[in-house]
Amino acid sequence: MPSNLIEREFSKQLSQVHEPELLESDVEPLPNGNARPATKTRLSWLRLGLLCIGLFGSFALGWWLATHQSQQHERISLPPSDMINDSDKFIVTSTSVRYRPVERFVEAVGTLHAFEEVTLSAKQEGRVLKIHYDLSSVVKPGEILLELDPTDAKLAYDQAERAVQTELAKWGFKDVPTESEDLQKLPTVVSARLKAELAQSRLQRMILLKATNAVSAEDLEQAKSDTLVQESEWQNQLLTANSAAATARLRNAELAIANQRLQDISIRAPIPSATTNANDGFYTISERLVSEGTLVRSGTDVFTLVMGRTLKLKLSVPESYNGQVRVGQSVSITTGASETPSKGTVARISPVIDRSTRTFLVEVDVPNEALALKPGGFAKAKILIGSDDRATTIPLSGLYSFAGINKVFIDENGIAREIKVTLGEQTREWVEIASPKLPENASVVTSGQRFLSDGVAIAVRADEATSAPKREKQEKQEKQEQPLVGGTR
Repeated sequence: MPSNLIEREFSKQLSQVHEPELLESDVEPLPNGNARPATKTRLSWLRLGLLCIGLFGSFALGWWLATHQSQQHERISLPPSDMINDSDKFIVTSTSVRYRPVERFVEAVGTLHAFEEVTLSAKQEGRVLKIHYDLSSVVKPGEILLELDPTDAKLAYDQAERAVQTELAKWGFKDVPTESEDLQKLPTVVSARLKAELAQSRLQRMILLKATNAVSAEDLEQAKSDTLVQESEWQNQLLTANSAAATARLRNAELAIANQRLQDISIRAPIPSATTNANDGFYTISERLVSEGTLVRSGTDVFTLVMGRTLKLKLSVPESYNGQVRVGQSVSITTGASETPSKGTVARISPVIDRSTRTFLVEVDVPNEALALKPGGFAKAKILIGSDDRATTIPLSGLYSFAGINKVFIDENGIAREIKVTLGEQTREWVEIASPKLPENASVVTSGQRFLSDGVAIAVRADEATSAPKREKQEKQEKQEQPLVGGTR
């Protein structure tokens, strides 16, 4: 609505306002003694204020409508690209896509562990007599690490040995009899057997004489009784010999226990069987837990050992890569302790997925010949799961991101074409376009993407001298405008 019509409308409405009768309290005194109505003065100021508000509102509404219609007209009726002058085109730079071999990785983080970590404990109670090795010492399997006081163990061994010798001497054993040894040759058993045979021989003779009535019936019965007694004595001696042999074996077992206790006062490095690498057949002491003179009890930890120079990296890999990670794949490992990446190999893969994290465990064997890595350290790993000999890549400057959406602009005969892309591998200089497949040798815009949209006319900067004024104008405009949230150039 025009401003003059609004003014006349307001004037007309104000003129129709009925002025009330003036009271004595509504009269404002003047310096010359006269009076003027105060209400009429207030109405004049009110009429002026409403007029100003109406003028300002009509002006603002007309400006907004004119601007909005002009922008809609410009958006709807863009001229064809062949009718756009070079001065109306956006000046950009571009480069062709590059095809290069790319290796595909699965990235994960984890902790380095010793290939095998062993905590040695004392089997016997005793006082530490001597410590042979200390922290960081390298020991071979079977070497003595620590010795306890052997006095009590030696006395127990001597006592058990005397008990065995007593049993052997008591029954005439040369050695501890075995389960299958014949005990019929023992002196007591032989004597009982001979007496039983003699009684049997006498009985046979008396039976023959009884037929001629040469002996009485009483003598025959006595001979039979003597024969049974001697045979029982023979069997009794045989059972006693078996019991003696069992007692001798028991005393020998007690001697073996005493000997084992005597051996256990020397704590040795274990002999590994979990590795096939000859270079890992040794241990390094990672912790010493006792000192000389300490009284240790059975089960007290005394040493912690780590085996070999091969470490074990445990990784938690997302379950989406379950079918891509396989045993034998190469792994690149970086840590904060070493600037040079280490190489490893996937050795073991867990057959289950953790329900709480939705990941599965992957163990990587990491050679550590130079001892640059230490167990317990944090490591980042990249598992090589495949490669592409001809992957499509563009410079990082050719990628434009906004609100989590990645896209590129392709120069098609002076027209910018917007393509939403999915990224692959990325370095500090280039990024792989995994999908969709870009046209062969496409030209990708590398600057000015923030001012572009699909179908906008562009001009590729060819000569630095001729395009300098346009570039300066565009850079000045970029500095004046605030950057878009989430956008990267």
